[in-house]
Amino acid sequence: MSIQNMRDKSEGLVAKIIVFMIIIVFALFGMGSITTFLAPVPKVATVNGTDITQQEMELAVERNRRMMLAQEMSLDDIDEDMLRQNVLKDLINRALLIDAAEELGLGFSDAALDDEIRATPAFQLDGVFDPGQFQLVIGSAGFSPLLYRQEMRRDKTFQQLGAAISATAFYTEGEVLKSSSLAQQTRDIAYLRIDTETLIDDIEVSEEEVDLYYNSNTNLYMTEESVELSFVEIKRDDLLGEIDVSDDALMVFYEDTKAIYAEDERRQVAHILIEVNDEVSQEEALGTIQEVYEKLQSGGNFAELAKQYSQDPGSAEVGGDLGYNGAGTFVAEFEEVSNNLELNQLSEPVLTEFGYHLIKLLGVELAQTPDFLDIKDTLEKSYRESEAEEIFVNRSARLSELAYESADLFELSEELGLEIKQTGKVDRSTNEGIAANARVLDAAFSSDVLLDRVNSDLIEINPNHHVVVRVEAHQPREVRPLVDVSADIQNALVEEKSAQLAREQSAEIVDLLNTGSITRFVADKFGLEWVVVGQAGRNQLGLDREIVVEAFSLPRPAEGSKTVGSAILADGDAVVLSVTNVTNKPKTGMAETELTSLARVLAVQQGTHDYFEFRETLGEDGSIDTVN
Repeated sequence: MSIQNMRDKSEGLVAKIIVFMIIIVFALFGMGSITTFLAPVPKVATVNGTDITQQEMELAVERNRRMMLAQEMSLDDIDEDMLRQNVLKDLINRALLIDAAEELGLGFSDAALDDEIRATPAFQLDGVFDPGQFQLVIGSAGFSPLLYRQEMRRDKTFQQLGAAISATAFYTEGEVLKSSSLAQQTRDIAYLRIDTETLIDDIEVSEEEVDLYYNSNTNLYMTEESVELSFVEIKRDDLLGEIDVSDDALMVFYEDTKAIYAEDERRQVAHILIEVNDEVSQEEALGTIQEVYEKLQSGGNFAELAKQYSQDPGSAEVGGDLGYNGAGTFVAEFEEVSNNLELNQLSEPVLTEFGYHLIKLLGVELAQTPDFLDIKDTLEKSYRESEAEEIFVNRSARLSELAYESADLFELSEELGLEIKQTGKVDRSTNEGIAANARVLDAAFSSDVLLDRVNSDLIEINPNHHVVVRVEAHQPREVRPLVDVSADIQNALVEEKSAQLAREQSAEIVDLLNTGSITRFVADKFGLEWVVVGQAGRNQLGLDREIVVEAFSLPRPAEGSKTVGSAILADGDAVVLSVTNVTNKPKTGMAETELTSLARVLAVQQGTHDYFEFRETLGEDGSIDTVN
């Protein structure tokens, strides 16, 4: 077991994680959620008798939300319902896969896991595993070492499961040759393209048609509902300039807060770990650690013996050095002994849940409080922010009261000295100014603010920016006048009619060709020109994908004959095409290496397909109950 796991189990880190989670919950759901979070956790689903808790769900949602935000998405861009649905589906699939892996006896050992962690480039500095870098990287992704190892162990087990299923797929030499032959098949293609643009001049649209289309499709020509808003806002940062800072006030602030800036005592310890696990008994581990202890008592070098014996991958390579750490970093037994060591003193063997340790104190950094002058600039900044925060909270509270009590924004403006501002026209798709915030739009179009013309409640743009809005003008959604959209309708009808005419011509041409008409005469009749592409492949460059798909969907033509088909292109143009010759690459003559490589690719494709089918089967056969 590595030292990362040991640190995870420590009381100090557990306490920090609890505090961190409370902060996340408060930020996401508000003060009331704290009691909920600390209450007995309900379940969101049960998979084969195993509960998926609401806490697991929320943590997974938060990790996924973080990843989405890291990809430069905004909170307003995230579909929370879809996010939660996908997360729950993933958690259910993972639970099913865990059960399947356990039934097959699959797993990933601690030693193998440590090897993977050490070999991960992201956890290395100058090509060497670095414990600090490991902690930094996983921490930024929202993982503790314990949780990361747990997730990594599961992922590696899933990989084993996928590999076990995928490995059963194989292709015979005959199947590989046939697949290769079909994949490299070529076809001689000729096609006519009926350009809808060339048909426009022959198309007429009457006023009656425009009227009929307009009356039948009024939903396509509705204006957006819009409002014009007035608003007042309060920003914490705008208050910073109002704060007067005297040396006396700053000194008082220093005395009140200096504990925050104090650095606790930190101890640098090194250790040698002999694990107790399924393969090594406690007695065997004790015998080994006693052997090492005797070597140290006889003058052995601690760092060298740590490299030779220690089973902590995070510290063994650096002589067992765990660096400087504060209180609460290690498990209780380990920390109690290390705290009572004198400088350079070696402990006797210490038993923890991970095995036996020998601990040596390498250094001590005493607790110290910085002088006032050393942190004066920092203190002044913190003081201003603290005072501004208090003013901001009080004014926001008063703003909220006045928003409810006042008939308009003038009283708010006068009492709090706030400017009344205007947004101009705003609709539900507006993404500028305060209207870029979904909460503002929700409030603006709510029934009480919109219809009753009352002030909105206090709206949080962000934790340091609050607004109150009021609707000054409202433009309901309505059908645009025919005169405004007549040209658009005419264009739509022309496009529709030209596309229909192109389809009719293509069908007529196909009928003519299938009844024996000469291709050249057919082209001349419609004023078109054949385009010939010889030996076209399935990935032919320069051809519309629709033409290629249709050409390779047509039956192989008889000797000296052709097969005919049609397709509609992405731009609405129609094509008629014929295939006159089909050539397969010979099924023999492939080099052995080429044959082996292709067989491997095909097997991987089939194995992947088999794996996904296996996952679907797990879902069908498993017992899954979700809580609505």
